[in-house]
Amino acid sequence: MNNRSGILSDKKIFLLLSLLIWIYLWLRAFFIPITYDEAATFYHYIHFGRFLPFIAHWDANNHILNSALSIISYRLLGSSELAIRLPNLIFAPLFFYFCYKISKEISNKTLQWIFFLSICLSHNFVDFFTLTRGYGMSMALLFGALWHLINVVKFNLGKYYLYTLIFINLAVLSNLTLLTSDLIIIGLLFLNIIYRFKASDLKKSLKLSAINLLLGLTPAFLFIKLLFIMKEKGLLYYGLTDGFLQVSVRTLIKLIAGWESHIIGYFIIFYFLIICAIFIYLFVKNINIKFFTNSNFIFIYLLFGSFFACLLLSLLLNINYPEDRTGLYFFPFFIGSIIFMCDRLYSKLHLKIIYLIALPLLIIPVHFLFNMNLSHNSRENERVIQRFYDKINAEYVQGKIPPTIGGARQREMCWSFLNFRNGGNLSQVHYSNYPSLDEDFQLVEIDKNKKWLQYYKSIDYDKQTGFSLLKRKKPLDKLLLYNKSDISTKGEINDEFFGLLKEKAGTLSGKTLLFAYNLSILSKQKPLRIWIVVTVFDKNKKQLRYERLQFDWHKTEWNDEKNKFINIILVHDLPPESDYYSTYIWNIDKEFFKIQNGECSVFELIKDYDSDFKM
Repeated sequence: MNNRSGILSDKKIFLLLSLLIWIYLWLRAFFIPITYDEAATFYHYIHFGRFLPFIAHWDANNHILNSALSIISYRLLGSSELAIRLPNLIFAPLFFYFCYKISKEISNKTLQWIFFLSICLSHNFVDFFTLTRGYGMSMALLFGALWHLINVVKFNLGKYYLYTLIFINLAVLSNLTLLTSDLIIIGLLFLNIIYRFKASDLKKSLKLSAINLLLGLTPAFLFIKLLFIMKEKGLLYYGLTDGFLQVSVRTLIKLIAGWESHIIGYFIIFYFLIICAIFIYLFVKNINIKFFTNSNFIFIYLLFGSFFACLLLSLLLNINYPEDRTGLYFFPFFIGSIIFMCDRLYSKLHLKIIYLIALPLLIIPVHFLFNMNLSHNSRENERVIQRFYDKINAEYVQGKIPPTIGGARQREMCWSFLNFRNGGNLSQVHYSNYPSLDEDFQLVEIDKNKKWLQYYKSIDYDKQTGFSLLKRKKPLDKLLLYNKSDISTKGEINDEFFGLLKEKAGTLSGKTLLFAYNLSILSKQKPLRIWIVVTVFDKNKKQLRYERLQFDWHKTEWNDEKNKFINIILVHDLPPESDYYSTYIWNIDKEFFKIQNGECSVFELIKDYDSDFKM
């Protein structure tokens, strides 16, 4: 009776902890500004509703299941940060549940809770459930696969094979870097079939093999083919080939801890040796094939299997070692290996030394408590806060061209999402000539160059990123060079290109040009993937400058004559060899649209600083 009460008490503590963590994750998903990768996911996949390979935009950013579910969430609830992050939040309870179920496979109660707390209270690990990325939901699905794999080893029932493969396939669809884990799990399933094979039960073995072939190897083959296509396209760019310790271990430490630490690296090496020593010791004490069929060894098989898979892929195919988030799965495999090895040692020898090995892991939940916040994400520090947007927007006059904004390229996506959420009336962040002195506003780090303050004044500061919002003390004057009015497509067209203006560069060498557009554009397509492009060429038609402005980054619908597109493009410092420039519309998907009463103007910015001035 007392034991039963204890179990119920454990469940209550688990439920309470899980609920509190989940509430905290909801609050973070609501308050934390969008990150760069999330903005890219939104613009490339969610906004257009395209997530399937060969149809959607080709990039490693496409976490297929995440993109699919976020599209549904966006269409039902809109484009708020919380709305597009909702699918990952919903997967968090599933993760807590399977983490708890796996912890109950540990015989020592202290080790049970160290396992659960070390994983579920790892701040930067569970924080992936607050982002519209595939990593959070992939961990929930991976743990579901591991729980059912444990049951496969224990009971050898067909339903557990089925559940294991369903969960791991969904995990890979959420995060393609889990393909190595998928292949290891498939291998373990086949080995389990072989080990348990009995001539008298041939039908069952064939049935289990068929399940593994159809739901294991077939999807794995498709995933492998997809990854090879991505490799050919140069899309497996994340990570390096500089060595597993240097790339994977070092960056994963920084991801989980929030900083780089050689001391933590030494601890990881120490724990790795401890895991190996315990495993070898247990094997020596019980040398037989059955030893390897213990479900407690699932984590160590995945840890070692993943490690050797990374080495082989790098050596044979020159594939990069996983870096920070792409190697996220190593964290639970490592923690699980430590705890389950300590538990096996305790079960055999009842040595209290296992507490000295396992208890230091509780520094992870302590780290969680010290890093709790509702203000920032520790992995991506390129956020742009709403307050910055509001101050620039206060300077915007409806119906006039918006103020120009400068900053580093990494700020473009986050700013654009903020602009999209607030009506899309302001300009993009111009980064091609960063750092520049031409824009009306700058999103910059003053400490990197104090010369900013000669021409700008700081009107706001974000302590977390170190970004200052600068406003030009005196905006640059504009000299009108050309104006073309009455731009019209004369009805609906679906041409890929439509010219707006083309002129000789003449004596504009070294000048910065501002292209201003006032277009009444109509289309039934939502969203409309049209770019306005400015190109500058030399006499041999070699492209010297290329700038673009995306309609879909500003608004979804362009079906109202009053909903005019009024915006600008800056082209900095025309090279001496410039012969002519051209601005045109690129209708990427060749959708039908029409323009009426359009206008395009070209201005020269009259600089108030020496042309040789260098930031």
